[in-house]
Amino acid sequence: MTVYFLVTSYLKDGDQPLSSTDVTAVGAEAWGELLGMAPELLADVYPLTQEHAERVQQLTGIALDLEKYEYFLETEAD
Repeated sequence: MTVYFLVTSYLKDGDQPLSSTDVTAVGAEAWGELLGMAPELLADVYPLTQEHAERVQQLTGIALDLEKYEYFLETEAD
Protein backbone atom coordinates (compact mmCIF):
# COMPACT_ATOMS: atom_id res chain seq x y z
CA MET A 1 0.00 0.00 0.00
CA THR A 2 1.30 3.41 -0.97
CA VAL A 3 0.30 6.49 1.04
CA TYR A 4 0.08 9.85 -0.71
CA PHE A 5 0.04 13.26 0.95
CA LEU A 6 -1.84 16.21 -0.53
CA VAL A 7 -2.11 19.83 0.52
CA THR A 8 -5.64 20.87 -0.41
CA SER A 9 -7.03 24.39 -0.28
CA TYR A 10 -10.62 25.55 0.16
CA LEU A 11 -12.21 28.99 0.23
CA LYS A 12 -12.97 29.83 3.84
CA ASP A 13 -16.36 28.30 4.63
CA GLY A 14 -16.31 26.53 1.26
CA ASP A 15 -16.87 22.84 0.76
CA GLN A 16 -15.34 22.33 -2.68
CA PRO A 17 -11.56 22.06 -3.00
CA LEU A 18 -9.90 24.76 -5.09
CA SER A 19 -6.59 23.01 -5.54
CA SER A 20 -4.75 19.95 -4.41
CA THR A 21 -0.98 19.52 -4.59
CA ASP A 22 0.82 16.21 -4.20
CA VAL A 23 3.43 16.68 -1.47
CA THR A 24 4.26 13.00 -1.00
CA ALA A 25 7.92 13.67 -1.79
CA VAL A 26 8.25 15.58 1.51
CA GLY A 27 7.82 12.25 3.30
CA ALA A 28 5.73 10.92 6.14
CA GLU A 29 8.47 11.61 8.69
CA ALA A 30 8.40 15.37 8.01
CA TRP A 31 4.59 15.52 8.04
CA GLY A 32 4.44 13.54 11.26
CA GLU A 33 6.97 15.87 12.86
CA LEU A 34 5.02 18.92 11.70
CA LEU A 35 1.76 17.58 13.14
CA GLY A 36 3.31 16.08 16.28
CA MET A 37 2.38 12.48 15.52
CA ALA A 38 4.05 9.27 14.55
CA PRO A 39 4.27 9.05 10.73
CA GLU A 40 2.60 5.64 10.67
CA LEU A 41 -0.50 7.19 12.30
CA LEU A 42 -1.08 9.70 9.49
CA ALA A 43 -4.30 8.41 7.92
CA ASP A 44 -6.80 11.25 7.99
CA VAL A 45 -7.30 14.93 7.08
CA TYR A 46 -5.42 17.49 9.16
CA PRO A 47 -5.99 21.26 9.19
CA LEU A 48 -2.92 23.36 8.49
CA THR A 49 -2.88 26.54 10.57
CA GLN A 50 -0.70 29.59 11.10
CA GLU A 51 1.35 27.42 13.44
CA HIS A 52 2.27 25.21 10.46
CA ALA A 53 2.53 27.86 7.72
CA GLU A 54 6.26 28.62 7.81
CA ARG A 55 7.31 24.97 7.92
CA VAL A 56 4.86 24.02 5.14
CA GLN A 57 6.43 26.69 2.95
CA GLN A 58 9.93 25.44 3.77
CA LEU A 59 8.97 21.86 2.96
CA THR A 60 6.84 22.45 -0.14
CA GLY A 61 7.25 26.00 -1.40
CA ILE A 62 3.50 26.51 -0.85
CA ALA A 63 2.73 29.81 0.88
CA LEU A 64 -0.47 29.46 2.89
CA ASP A 65 -2.81 32.45 2.46
CA LEU A 66 -4.80 31.86 5.61
CA GLU A 67 -6.72 35.14 5.24
CA LYS A 68 -8.64 33.78 2.23
CA TYR A 69 -8.26 30.02 2.33
CA GLU A 70 -8.25 26.99 4.59
CA TYR A 71 -5.63 24.31 4.00
CA PHE A 72 -5.53 20.65 4.90
CA LEU A 73 -3.00 17.87 4.71
CA GLU A 74 -4.93 14.93 3.31
CA THR A 75 -3.78 11.35 3.09
CA GLU A 76 -4.79 8.89 0.41
CA ALA A 77 -3.79 5.27 -0.01
CA ASP A 78 -3.95 2.92 -2.94
